[in-house]
Amino acid sequence: MRKQRKLANKQHPDAYTIARKRQGSVGVSLCVFLFTWILATLLIGELISMFVPKGVLTPSLSSFVSSDVAQYLIALPLAMLVLRRTPAVETRKFTMSLRQFGGFFAVSVPIMYAGSYIGLVASALISGGKAENRIADIVAGGNVWETLLFVVFLAPVVEEWLFRKQIIDRLRVYGEKRAIVFSALAFALFHMNMFQFFYAFGLGLVFGYMYVRTSQLRYSVFLHMIVNFQGSVIAMWISNNMMDSNGDLIKVENLNTQEIADLAPGFMFIGLYAMFMIVMFVFGIVLLARRKRYLEFYDSPLEIRGTAGTKALYGTVGVMGFLIASVLLNLLMLFV
Repeated sequence: MRKQRKLANKQHPDAYTIARKRQGSVGVSLCVFLFTWILATLLIGELISMFVPKGVLTPSLSSFVSSDVAQYLIALPLAMLVLRRTPAVETRKFTMSLRQFGGFFAVSVPIMYAGSYIGLVASALISGGKAENRIADIVAGGNVWETLLFVVFLAPVVEEWLFRKQIIDRLRVYGEKRAIVFSALAFALFHMNMFQFFYAFGLGLVFGYMYVRTSQLRYSVFLHMIVNFQGSVIAMWISNNMMDSNGDLIKVENLNTQEIADLAPGFMFIGLYAMFMIVMFVFGIVLLARRKRYLEFYDSPLEIRGTAGTKALYGTVGVMGFLIASVLLNLLMLFV
């Protein structure tokens, strides 16, 4: 690897400048994506309210359509025009065993719960307890088919394609760890939701590592789908069927015999699901504690080590602009 880096430096006397320019272009593309998405979403929302009769689209479906059309059909193609300036690196593909995939799922469980709790506390502290989880409200207000289409299927496919394949393939040549961390950070910030930021960042690290070690999207996409299914469809089902109007679990002692019989399968499912998640939580904690035994990272051909490498990425105008704008927008969303 050292010989490869020396050869690269001979071929590109100003390798550091080239690295900054290319990585900065990634930041610029994310800025284009971010601002185009926001503006297009607002415009499409106005067009829907002006031309689509009331009652045709539910509020949740209207939100999904305006946001996803803006992202996938407008913002993403424009961002890719900029992102293509930075060449992607072709890498060898590897497979992942079911056992390995199960390990990554287990690791994702404590990350989800810990990240959700941190996000909840941080949002409450920053907003003085006034912030509301808008995304959760939108999902809760929709039906299961909307959620399956937009949250469980479309979002994981597009997000993994952008944040893992397109970004990591362009940054990994300058360092695997740095590429994984940046893709996870961008992924978390693009949620525009402080409630989701911390667990999205943690899961982004998991998805990024899965992609770097396999160079295949199917594994991270599938795990992403499972996570979204748990957090949306299963959560909606529990809320709609097992909770009262106050959001508390239904008290069996207040029900008659027939009502208890009707709810029995649901309570059985919740019990089994809870036990499964507890086992996965404990197993995930063990794997995280022993992560040094399992994680592997390799030197990249043009890797810039130390603070110079960090500055070559985070010190560029494009990346700094994206980070500042997205952080401010995440904070702003707590108050709107």
